[in-house]
Amino acid sequence: MQLLRAFTVRWLFGLSWLLLAPLAFAGKPEAVPPVPAANPFPRAQLHALELTYSVLLFHPVAPKADVVAGARKLLAAKYPKLSAPQVPGKLTPEVVVQPASDKDLDPIDEESLRYFGRTLEAEERKQLIGARQATLLSFHVPFEQRNEALLEAMRFAHELATQHGAFLWDAETREYFSPRSWKEARLEGWSAGVPFVPAHVTFHVYRREGEALRMISLGMAKLGLPELVVEQVPPSLSQDMGRFVNVVAQLLAEGLGISADGTLDVDLAKLKDGKLRGQIEARVQKGAARRVKLKALVAQRDQGDSENVLLELGFPGSGDAHSRQVAALDALFGPQPDGVVPVKPGDPELEAVARKARARLVELRERVVKGLRPPEQLVLKAGFRTDDGDQEFMWVEITSWEAGKWRGTLGNEPDAVSSLRLGSRVEIPEAEVVDYLYMNPEGQKEGGESSLILMRRQGQ
Repeated sequence: MQLLRAFTVRWLFGLSWLLLAPLAFAGKPEAVPPVPAANPFPRAQLHALELTYSVLLFHPVAPKADVVAGARKLLAAKYPKLSAPQVPGKLTPEVVVQPASDKDLDPIDEESLRYFGRTLEAEERKQLIGARQATLLSFHVPFEQRNEALLEAMRFAHELATQHGAFLWDAETREYFSPRSWKEARLEGWSAGVPFVPAHVTFHVYRREGEALRMISLGMAKLGLPELVVEQVPPSLSQDMGRFVNVVAQLLAEGLGISADGTLDVDLAKLKDGKLRGQIEARVQKGAARRVKLKALVAQRDQGDSENVLLELGFPGSGDAHSRQVAALDALFGPQPDGVVPVKPGDPELEAVARKARARLVELRERVVKGLRPPEQLVLKAGFRTDDGDQEFMWVEITSWEAGKWRGTLGNEPDAVSSLRLGSRVEIPEAEVVDYLYMNPEGQKEGGESSLILMRRQGQ
């Protein structure tokens, strides 16, 4: 009896917590050069003494009033925590408001908004495209006042943008917002204390070499903390790793420090934020240790990284990077079970789906060779030999094609194939593909018929 996945791979089309930078999935994977040994992250650099961050207000049409003069009046009247008199020898929050120079503004077009304007509605994007006038808000804050100052800064920027019909650009996370989406993302549900960090931070995920991904946060500078980096992440682990890093970021914002031995003690029992705790609890499996220690390392800087300090999360243990990452995810969350359904070989309805999938892949092959453009994704289902000689059908995220074989990383946790784990690198001969899931560059989905058939048979 064969084992067939009843449900689509759990991470497919579910990267709402990520801002995907363009990925190039073309040709033969390059040989991964040896990674130089990383140095322990200096404990003294974990917290910045002073924070500096900025917000740009983009004006689709020229403001009728003096934005700078109005901002100064607004600060004095409603935001005393940001406009207290400067005292010699004492750090106090400071805000500088000034017109932004046209030569320093990058053009805003549909392509840039596709990646950096995800919170905007279609009509809002049309209004923002081509805007060439902006006001710069620069915030300078002592670390001890980081949370209350950030809340006031978010409120002040929102009110000023609302008054002048402006759009907001968070220079740290590199995202565009309307006043509506800024309020929803950055202000609702937060009135004091440590913020819900995932609302103020985003992640860039991209393929730098080979098939693995590099993940880096943007926005931690607003909390006086380093940006977090994870290297060599298999695509199939990206969503779980995103949850993992969100937990680390929140714990750091809540006071987690680096131990004397250079480690971070990531413990779900110490997570205070109720919203994130609720989201994470839905993922944690019974019997999970709910705790793991990571190495705090100095990250290797890459082109386009934030100017903020970079901290790499190192995964202890033996084996390759994939094995160590899986072990850490298992320790914190527990292995995630996937639904499997036994089916008889030669099922006519499923055989028809397989023939249809292989025919469609002849057309999609060229797109993979040229390079998929996010949010474009291709995931294939194929059989893998189980420990007892049968077959278990699982999903694979495709990263390349060559010489009649699809290459990618396993998107399911195997039930009966002990040699593989979620995220393992695998190859699929073209003739063995039984289904596909494809999201085109416009976000439209197709395929996955075998899962629909199995769910229908189960009465779902």
